[in-house]
Amino acid sequence: MERLAKQFGEGLAELVNASPTLLRDVLALRQAGVRIRRLKGVCRAYSRSHPGRPQGALLCIGEECSPMMQAHYLAHEAYHILAGKTKTAFDPRQVSRRRFISAALREEAHCLSHEARVSKELHEAGYSVGENNLTYLVDYLTGGYRNIRRRLERECVSGTLIPYSEYYGQMYDRRVRELAQRKRAQRKHA
Repeated sequence: MERLAKQFGEGLAELVNASPTLLRDVLALRQAGVRIRRLKGVCRAYSRSHPGRPQGALLCIGEECSPMMQAHYLAHEAYHILAGKTKTAFDPRQVSRRRFISAALREEAHCLSHEARVSKELHEAGYSVGENNLTYLVDYLTGGYRNIRRRLERECVSGTLIPYSEYYGQMYDRRVRELAQRKRAQRKHA
């Protein structure tokens, strides 16, 4: 946790040590050689990896987030890297738009369930986890994955007014356009 404390401060390191799930995540990320980076001037997080291959992945968390938010972002992105299955570089001839959206929503709900597990551990350790995380924790405790998935189908992507299903639909459509442009370019040069 020394590296995390140096990057993000003692607050995040303390929370990681208070959550067995998060501690396991960090150890697994380090063992896989995942690079954890601090984003300057923002409070958000993202990761880049290939499903089933955490080696060489990148996980970025904003320095402007509270240590609690950083802990939740870390848990969320760790799930994407360590257990995620949804490919963002896919062939639309092999997966329909509907199937892609469903898979992406399923993975996001699992990430949020994982986050809720960390919330539970931190809450039990005496930490205040915050309103948004408490909402998912209540869903997790009262109905698990199913309740979180239902909430996800009604909610918008963090920081936007775009529902998750629409967001993933746009991602699919963007990939279709990219591949069509590439195909046109290849025909042009042939």
